[in-house]
Amino acid sequence: MQIQDHNIGTFYQVARERDFARKFQFRVSELTVAGGIAMTPTDLIYAETLALPGKQINNIPVPYMGVNFNVPGVVSYPGSAGYKVTFRCDKDYNLRSRMEDAMTRIFDIDTSSGGYSVPSYDSVLTLTLMNKRGAGTRVYTLRGVYIQSLDDEQLDIKDTGNVQMISTTIAYQYWTVEPVRQTVTGRDTPGQ
Repeated sequence: MQIQDHNIGTFYQVARERDFARKFQFRVSELTVAGGIAMTPTDLIYAETLALPGKQINNIPVPYMGVNFNVPGVVSYPGSAGYKVTFRCDKDYNLRSRMEDAMTRIFDIDTSSGGYSVPSYDSVLTLTLMNKRGAGTRVYTLRGVYIQSLDDEQLDIKDTGNVQMISTTIAYQYWTVEPVRQTVTGRDTPGQ
């Protein structure tokens, strides 16, 4: 095994070649939630903050002669029951209205009924990570999405014009990830 010199010059060279991802390099390109509400970028889906979803392989300890051996078990998605997303609100509150409608379709307080069954595979939140040039590099798709909660949104007559936010908690079943394939001179290559 060859050990390279690790110094400032090496770090700078590698950092220049590889660069670093920035926290703002993402877009939500699709949000279709249980209740049959589909939202696209023309609906002004502009996520302000969210997190890359987590994934965990559950550990199963197997004792043998006083030693616990760790064996990988099934997968789980730790944040799937309460995935927080904050959206910028459009001027007519259309995005919030559509989220409220989706929640009403799941459970309607007037009829005490609704579509509170397992969300469909097509209920998705699609998150695209982007590079410095604005090209997608990886696409995360959360499957079986529904709006679990809409937070109270503070209004203030004394405000100076800040953009209103919509704070939501979304639940999902699992997620998948794919690299974005870019076509360069007829060849498919991983996103740059």
